[in-house]
Amino acid sequence: MTATNASSSPPPGTPKATPVRVVVSYAAAVLTGETNHLENSAPSFTGSDGTIRKNGDQWVLESPRFQSCTTGDQLFSLAEDILYDIQCILALYINATPFLSVHYVKFVTPGGAGFRQIRCTGEINVISTKGIAELKSLNGTQPLGSAVLQAMNTDPRIKEAFSLHGEGELSWSQIFDIIDFVGGENRIVKAKFASRVDVRRLRQTATHYRHLGNPQKYLLPSKPFSLKEGTEFTRNLLKRWITKRLTRVQQLAKS
Repeated sequence: MTATNASSSPPPGTPKATPVRVVVSYAAAVLTGETNHLENSAPSFTGSDGTIRKNGDQWVLESPRFQSCTTGDQLFSLAEDILYDIQCILALYINATPFLSVHYVKFVTPGGAGFRQIRCTGEINVISTKGIAELKSLNGTQPLGSAVLQAMNTDPRIKEAFSLHGEGELSWSQIFDIIDFVGGENRIVKAKFASRVDVRRLRQTATHYRHLGNPQKYLLPSKPFSLKEGTEFTRNLLKRWITKRLTRVQQLAKS
């Protein structure tokens, strides 16, 4: 049985359909995206908070959290929340803008009845092979991607870090905010994340572009960063901060 298409609108005067509510024994979100990027990204996400794997000719996102859903709308909403977190991780580690979306969701009842709800979009992307290798590398017993996704659900500060970063390209305002978030110049230098000269130069560049209405008050440094250079520098800062924070979270979990 197929639920009402989430992207379509009923004709005027049509009564609202009552959502089909079911007890779920299995649920998954079928993903759409560039196949090579899915193949590269999937091994990084194999943990209990969200697993991406190939099921037949489909790529699916699975999570135990889906078991609480009783309608297609609930499953869609939760799947997109998890996928957003995953794409924030991919944006930070492999420089990817969003390339995954939920094509449709499906669930099976204990009696074997199947339901699905459909929606679809698509994106084109260029990603970092170095970042893919980093996310696949083991952090304890699971890939780094899975470890970070798990930490996003247990540590509000890591969740906040990815909220600041988002799932796309960085703006100068985001760069400025991330520098402050990871501790500002003094703490960044103390943690040996970067040199004082570079942090000060980046912050001055970001400050200038945040205040283009009054550029004479906030001058560029003698050697300003380009947005591309600033994005790469900021992402490296944030990844180092996350690595340190992740170690702390894992140590607290063991104690």
